[in-house]
Amino acid sequence: MSLREEVEDFYAEYGEIIDGGELERWPELFAEPCLYRIVSKENHDRGLPLSLMRCDGMGMLRDRALASQKLNVYAPRAWRHSITQIRAREEHGRIAVRANFAVFETLQDEHTRVLCAGRYVDTLVRTEAGLRLREKICIYDAALIPGSIVMPL
Repeated sequence: MSLREEVEDFYAEYGEIIDGGELERWPELFAEPCLYRIVSKENHDRGLPLSLMRCDGMGMLRDRALASQKLNVYAPRAWRHSITQIRAREEHGRIAVRANFAVFETLQDEHTRVLCAGRYVDTLVRTEAGLRLREKICIYDAALIPGSIVMPL
């Protein structure tokens, strides 16, 4: 399997886990030490640390998944990830990945809408379990972000 196929399969699994509501599996896609951030394009471009969501380490990822799945109260919804234009480059045991994403959201009795769009700037590593995220930076394009981001992007 080529690097491109491996990475595309990984991102397909990433989207399926979140969209399928299997958030308890989401932290399994990371390798310690790890970082997950959701940050605006403006803050990212300026090198500012303020993030909409930041998880440093597996413990914080598990807490975020548990909160999203069991503790937060929100209307039932369906999410669909579209992850495109995936580019990967492997160097020195790390895989640098750039990809575009759009997350579509459908609430009961409402039309589907684009919840969020942007790009991923990620670092993956090879583990015995397969490819895993060392760092996942979700950079959203809009100046305003909907308050309904209740699950990881």
